[in-house]
Amino acid sequence: MELNDAITLLAIDDKPDNLTTLSAVVKDVLPRTVILTAANGPAGIELAVAEDPDVILLDIVLSGMDGFEVCRRLKADKRLNDIPVVFLTALRTDVTSRVKAMEVGADGFLTKPLEPAELTAQIRTMARVKAANRLQRSERKMAEKVLRESEALLNKIFDVLPIGLWFTDKNAAILGEMCL
Repeated sequence: MELNDAITLLAIDDKPDNLTTLSAVVKDVLPRTVILTAANGPAGIELAVAEDPDVILLDIVLSGMDGFEVCRRLKADKRLNDIPVVFLTALRTDVTSRVKAMEVGADGFLTKPLEPAELTAQIRTMARVKAANRLQRSERKMAEKVLRESEALLNKIFDVLPIGLWFTDKNAAILGEMCL
């Protein structure tokens, strides 16, 4: 992810004023950012599935399902678990909340009031983390495909060619043999 690439950001907060303020701050510092908003946890999870954002900013204190449970569910879903989640809170800034956030899978933690430079750095960093996660996943899938193809070719070779195998110890003494 390049610095000038557009970033898709999902903000989940049950207070409309917080979403409006956050959107304004983000648009001011990162004007190319696409900002999606959700007023509760379940709606945020649905929007994450539908839109695949680069970063999720999540309030801890939400009505119904709290932010910790939302994060736990996001990280448990294979479609969403590589999307970085940053908690953003004014009320639960204590060490216990920070530790719990990390335990449920959060990738970052910011406190309100927001410092625009810190918010910008966090969003850009998390977008790069997601891009790296996706690249790693893609490379792993490609390596697994190559391995499966190699294994299939080797199996064909064993099926077609008569092959003899000798089993030896470390001194090269033959322990057994087998013809395939």
